[in-house]
Amino acid sequence: MRFIFISLMLLSNLSLYAQPDPQEITPALLKKIKAEAETETAAFISKLDTTELIREEIVYHRETYLLDQIMEKKINIDYTTYGMNKAVSERADGYDSLMNKYYNRLLKLLTPEDKKTMIAAQKAWVAFRDAEGALIALMMKEEYSGGGTIQSNIATHNYTMLIIERTNAVFNYYITIIKNKQL
Repeated sequence: MRFIFISLMLLSNLSLYAQPDPQEITPALLKKIKAEAETETAAFISKLDTTELIREEIVYHRETYLLDQIMEKKINIDYTTYGMNKAVSERADGYDSLMNKYYNRLLKLLTPEDKKTMIAAQKAWVAFRDAEGALIALMMKEEYSGGGTIQSNIATHNYTMLIIERTNAVFNYYITIIKNKQL
């Protein structure tokens, strides 16, 4: 009798930790996710110590935090391999858009000669990104990675991190000039 009681208690406690089935992100659900992420981002920005930050830095923190929150919320709802990869890839697309935005702003601040250097550096980075993306895909092969569906999640994450790192670098170049001009 005691064994049955303990077994029932263990089984009932397991249901407390059960995760609901993954859901596909529908347009209505995406709208809800974005609204929640906007609210959380506003709360994050209100708590941010802005005494040392200029407006452009606050905007960038807001933009990146929002992208990260949307991705996290999507993964919490659709945690299938496909769902996670899609959410992470969409985050990469968002960061890529930010990179282009701040790259174009940076170019406007540079002299004609310095623009050439920046353009050459960005072209070299794009070539690196593409080559590294090919390497990441190669390393996903079962013969190198051991296989499994997790490999696609790792590869998507690694590729996304390339884009995030470059976006942060481009923004930092831009904000350094902006701050220097304000001195």
